Amino acid sequence: MAFIPFTKVHANDCARHSHTLLQAIEEASFGMGCFWEPAEELLKVDGIVDTVSGYTGNKKFDEDPSKTIPSYESVCYGRDWVEGVRVTYDTDKISYAELLDVFFEIQKPQPGSRQYSSVIFPHNDDQLEIAQNWKETSRERDSDGFKNDWTSIDFPRTKFYAAEGYHQRYWQKQRPRFAFILAMLGVTTGFADRLYDPSLQETVKTFANGAVVAAGLAITAERFLDSKVLELD
Repeated sequence: MAFIPFTKVHANDCARHSHTLLQAIEEASFGMGCFWEPAEELLKVDGIVDTVSGYTGNKKFDEDPSKTIPSYESVCYGRDWVEGVRVTYDTDKISYAELLDVFFEIQKPQPGSRQYSSVIFPHNDDQLEIAQNWKETSRERDSDGFKNDWTSIDFPRTKFYAAEGYHQRYWQKQRPRFAFILAMLGVTTGFADRLYDPSLQETVKTFANGAVVAAGLAITAERFLDSKVLELD
């Protein structure tokens, strides 16, 4: 009987395992209203690996590649783009049909707004068929007054552009920043004076004022320094 080194067996097993994992990972795209909250909420669902906030749904743009790529400003002041969320998910843990249920419950669309509309962007024929069946069987369903029938299916899907970096994981970044600013404002207004020696009050307040200004400048600077929009497909 031939001897096969353990390392070769182990390597083959790892390769098969990696291939299986790759087969289980798929992507989906949705318009869910303002993308900040849905992109965060989706990450709490078991089986969802990653989310990317971005811009999509502009067929006119795809037909005229000479146009400049979108920006947050052009999306806000235009009528053609949809704020979208690209979802990477593990099909061994959550199916596309189940993902559609999650999408419908989490979305925060604004009826009448293209930018904040409710849209399913199937990536292939299989997703299209599932989406059509899901929509037909859930026609009477509603979430916070938003009816399933108002959700549209856009296929073939348009190009998806990952939004500026400061939009990614937006609330995860902003909550601690806002908490810090509020804490510093509490110091500057004298709310926390009882917590430290009176002789240090002016020094502490001066520091707190500087910290608030610095934090505000950092948030503003991020919008300029982390403003690249990337085409994902």
